[in-house]
Amino acid sequence: MTDRHPSRALSWALRFHPAAYRAEHEAELTAIYAEATKNAGSLGRLREALDVAGHGLRQRTGLGSDRTAGHVLAQAAPLTVAVTTGGSVANLLWLFTPGIGGLPSSSLPGVLLLANQGVMPLFWLAALAAVWTGRWSVARALVVPATLLRLADLPLLLLAHLFHHTYAEAALNLTVPLLTGAVVLAAPRDLLGSSQPQRAAIAGATALAVVLWVALLVSVYRPLTGGPLITHTLWAGVFAVALLFIRRDRLPAAGLAVALLPIALQMTVPLLYPLSPAGVGALLVVVLCGAVSLLRARRRRAQVIPPSAA
Repeated sequence: MTDRHPSRALSWALRFHPAAYRAEHEAELTAIYAEATKNAGSLGRLREALDVAGHGLRQRTGLGSDRTAGHVLAQAAPLTVAVTTGGSVANLLWLFTPGIGGLPSSSLPGVLLLANQGVMPLFWLAALAAVWTGRWSVARALVVPATLLRLADLPLLLLAHLFHHTYAEAALNLTVPLLTGAVVLAAPRDLLGSSQPQRAAIAGATALAVVLWVALLVSVYRPLTGGPLITHTLWAGVFAVALLFIRRDRLPAAGLAVALLPIALQMTVPLLYPLSPAGVGALLVVVLCGAVSLLRARRRRAQVIPPSAA
């Protein structure tokens, strides 16, 4: 009985690959799976089967390790974990900061929400520690429950009667964690690891997230020129700068832009609906930097590919 479960899981995972790729590489994938699951328990076999399925999805979507998009995601995955960890810890501090968040009510949904806010940072901190040490299988396994806990925020807020925002912000409460989890889980496993440059990038992204979140907290007590929401535009500004530095030989900049995209959306969309001067400014900066980066990429592509003879 135990022999049938791995083969069933593997056959299910192989179906995610394109038919042509599966026909050519099925024996190789089967051998890799057998080697990886030797003496492994049910959880280990399931984890490897999920890795095989993820590999198939990346092949179908063009996010494999042989594509530029796959390399960008590999750069973005550790930075995404770092930025999201900072956000989850800041969110917990926000909840306990006097005059800002306020503790949830004593109702059951309120208690569950408080427990959720306390447990979620622990998952992200553990995931960040796993990324730092190069244990990516553990990190991605931790990202799944962390994402599910983040998704549970919206229904718990609604049940506790603590959600007083727009429909756009409600949609963001679902979109942002899904984007965050997708970046980490979609990154090609064979490109993920741990190195000194990556650790430096993780430390930098964590420091950046801490600075931006601290600025957001401080602005509640001491609003900056332009109003308390002006700090939201800082996220859009950093995202725009990352876009501006994207080049084919600068994958870290592209990775940082992808890592910042979910939180930049979360911070900027409330400025656009209803539209505010800060929102207009943030949108213009992002659009202009994105346009400059796109035009630069098209110019380089035109230089690489010579025009055909008339």
